[in-house]
Amino acid sequence: MQSTSRVRLSALACGVVLASAALPAATHAAQAPADRRTVQVVMVEFSDGGFTDAAGLRPALETTYYGKKGSLVSYYDEITRGRTTFAPAGADPVIGPLTLPMAAACDSGRIADEAQKALAGKGVGESAYEHVSIVFPNEKAKCAYAGLGTVGGGKTWMPSQHFTIDALIHEFGHNLGYHHQKRLRCPDGDLGAGCKEDGESHKSVMGGGGSAAGLSAAELIHNKWLAGDELTDVSASGTYTLRPLHGGGTGVRALRVPLGDKDQLVVELRARAGSLDGVIQGVHAYRVSGGDYTRSALIDPTPGEGKAADADALKAGTELSDTTRKVSVRVVTSGDTEATVAVTVPGAAASAAAGAAGPGTGGTGAGTGGTAPAS
Repeated sequence: MQSTSRVRLSALACGVVLASAALPAATHAAQAPADRRTVQVVMVEFSDGGFTDAAGLRPALETTYYGKKGSLVSYYDEITRGRTTFAPAGADPVIGPLTLPMAAACDSGRIADEAQKALAGKGVGESAYEHVSIVFPNEKAKCAYAGLGTVGGGKTWMPSQHFTIDALIHEFGHNLGYHHQKRLRCPDGDLGAGCKEDGESHKSVMGGGGSAAGLSAAELIHNKWLAGDELTDVSASGTYTLRPLHGGGTGVRALRVPLGDKDQLVVELRARAGSLDGVIQGVHAYRVSGGDYTRSALIDPTPGEGKAADADALKAGTELSDTTRKVSVRVVTSGDTEATVAVTVPGAAASAAAGAAGPGTGGTGAGTGGTAPAS
């Protein structure tokens, strides 16, 4: 079954959801190969209404999808450090406007069907692209979203008058398999039954953070964008060192801590890196339930509504704990270039070397690839 998610005009983009299932654990021994994903952008009009300035819209779309800065391509190149990139499917990066044989209506299924038929009539069949992004005028259609995307699929719908880079990147995030990233309010860091969902994380473009936010470590794990020693699986108690999640350099970017048989905590350090994370700073942790990294949730230990920027960051001395599972995560130090985190898990303590882990070292164990989009 295909599913979509929309970007609401008052909040963020949404998506149409393709059912996805958790896959068995896989080793992350090597960096995932470069992934080039082809995109066909198509401008479509309705039989009873078109764009007010189609000639001016076309170059603006080319820049927003494929420009060197502030574009879909530049964002995911930076996020994945070149491991996944988007590129035009053919010689014409933006086709259209093409007139659909339908009156204006917010019928996403029919818009997509007719748009793909119109593309096929121009010799661009579905086998020519992995993603089709449909831009349409919304004055008469009156779709109540700023963007719509299939979750784990390859379609996005972008109403032209509400078109923003934030919405575009968010909708392609849905295509990559992500759902909206939520926030779990866990007062005093108690990971037991007291946690309650409380809005969005604001630590990811999938959690209301916009294009200025990078993806979280849990989301990077989903698409295998953390590789080798960038991801440490904590199998023994000890103190581990983290370097900032985004940007260059080497070392451990995230810790994965077992929380019972099926759940994990993913711990990261965020700091400004390039165009990302200017207002996202400090250590953050996410709960991943049942191995589904597409639905990770930020752990917020503050007792009330943390409105200040990064009021939910885990400051030095902050501890998250689950007494039933005998797991705890305590931030020892947190800075712009590194953080140290003491982790307690059931079983033996880490060796002295692991306990004083620096960048590139830490706990042992193979990583898991998380979930993959359904086809």
